[in-house]
Amino acid sequence: MPGFAARPFRLSGPCTLPAGDQPLSLLFDEPQLVRSLERLPLALRVVFAASCAERLISTYDSYSNRTGRGDTAALRGILNRLWDDLSGHRMTEGEVHAKIRACEDLHPREEDRPWVPEKDYAEDAVAAAAYALRCRENGSSQEAAWASRRAYEALDSYVIERNDPDLQTDQGETQVLTDPLVQAELARQHRDLDELLLVLPGDQMKAVRRFQQRATEESPTFFGPMSL
Repeated sequence: MPGFAARPFRLSGPCTLPAGDQPLSLLFDEPQLVRSLERLPLALRVVFAASCAERLISTYDSYSNRTGRGDTAALRGILNRLWDDLSGHRMTEGEVHAKIRACEDLHPREEDRPWVPEKDYAEDAVAAAAYALRCRENGSSQEAAWASRRAYEALDSYVIERNDPDLQTDQGETQVLTDPLVQAELARQHRDLDELLLVLPGDQMKAVRRFQQRATEESPTFFGPMSL
């Protein structure tokens, strides 16, 4: 998608930890995630992606508050409209296209100075929303997986910025991957997927409301309790 290229990504799937360590309990395995998402109806794929985007919105708000740039209310409106769509108030094809273009307009600009770490996280938030809309548009499981990848990458980058590990060593990589914040988001994604796989056709609307509420409640502590 133009304007939403992923940042360099180090892990997808199993990894090897230093000798004597236990295997990671949770990893971001994008191919497996795509296969699992294929088992969901289109609407529930969008619910999964929208939940990831919803949790990220607080990162865009932090960027906007620090720099005075961006428009959190506009991004919030886009996500609210997507949730409304999933609740039965359907968007037209043209409206979906317009919302995707609106995400592109909210994307932080390359030339914005000074650079702040929150800029990268704001890019992830906007991109995740755009991928969720693209999933709504074309039903692609890959689009939903890209939304979840943006949530994972945001925390991966945050932990690196906070801890400054030596990523040239296995120990540094492991320090990032096993960080409680990273593991917590991976656990949320696994939980969401597991629950969505159990949703019965007649319960989809109820699931939409539940997932929206929960993701909204989880957003303020996306970067941990200190982000409140």
